[in-house]
Amino acid sequence: MTESEHKPRNQVYDDTIKNLQIKDCKGLASLVIPDIDEAEDIILNTHELPMTDMKKPDYLARIKHHGEYFVLHMEFESSFSSNIDIQRRMLRYFLNLYWNENFPIMQAVVLLKDPGIKYISNGTETFVFGEEVLKHRYKVIKLYEMDKYEVLKRNVKALFPMRVFMRHKNEPPVEHLKECLDVAETIGDPDFYFMTADCGTKLYGREILEKIVKEAIYMSSGLYKQPYETGKMEGIIEGKTEGKTDLLIKLLSRRFGLLPVDLRKKISEADQYQLDLIADSIFDFKSADDTLKYLQ
Repeated sequence: MTESEHKPRNQVYDDTIKNLQIKDCKGLASLVIPDIDEAEDIILNTHELPMTDMKKPDYLARIKHHGEYFVLHMEFESSFSSNIDIQRRMLRYFLNLYWNENFPIMQAVVLLKDPGIKYISNGTETFVFGEEVLKHRYKVIKLYEMDKYEVLKRNVKALFPMRVFMRHKNEPPVEHLKECLDVAETIGDPDFYFMTADCGTKLYGREILEKIVKEAIYMSSGLYKQPYETGKMEGIIEGKTEGKTDLLIKLLSRRFGLLPVDLRKKISEADQYQLDLIADSIFDFKSADDTLKYLQ
């Protein structure tokens, strides 16, 4: 295996993608199939991969469209590393799905941010003595090239939080994020507002969002309120979860709202012992400031 294959993927948007497909499975598929509303049937599939070094596909659904059955598989990329990496990874997914599914497979890579690479491959071709022995293709969707205002005409709820990544003319980040949040608010479901804020936070940093986010809506979201799975929390307490600092900040934010910059800084600078103490007591906290007694 090459060094790029060993390199862990940036999965910071996995929660958002998972929640979006649950909230609007068909809408998310419209990135690849614009007329997906005409589909006769679409069923999400939680496919377990037998390969220990491969995670579940970001998006996987069985679809019946214009009388044709097929599987749609999408991977959402925020940190595109190289063409060879994505080619091999998409091919491995394809081979696994091909082994387990009885339908044709359509694949797509959705790029959230501009990777700064002039040529982005859409598949693999292999030749031996001039004869083609392998041809594998997937679609490449460049979210950062889509016009965020054009998307509004389609009125697809799943794409509203994704507008954060889209082309927005000459708007400064604060104005761009505020507009995205205002649009998400019109849906009437605070989960979409939460996911929009979450994408904006991860893309631009929390400081910008603190100035414009409406905490009453943000905190009314079921995604904000829901606790982490027991397994994740046990992992934090036992010190088995990677990225403990980020996970604690995220958990505290879900409980108490956007954390002040200075508090996040103190948590990020805390040692392992302090983090363990916070994790051990986190469900007893009345406010985010309760963490300070462990950060002296």
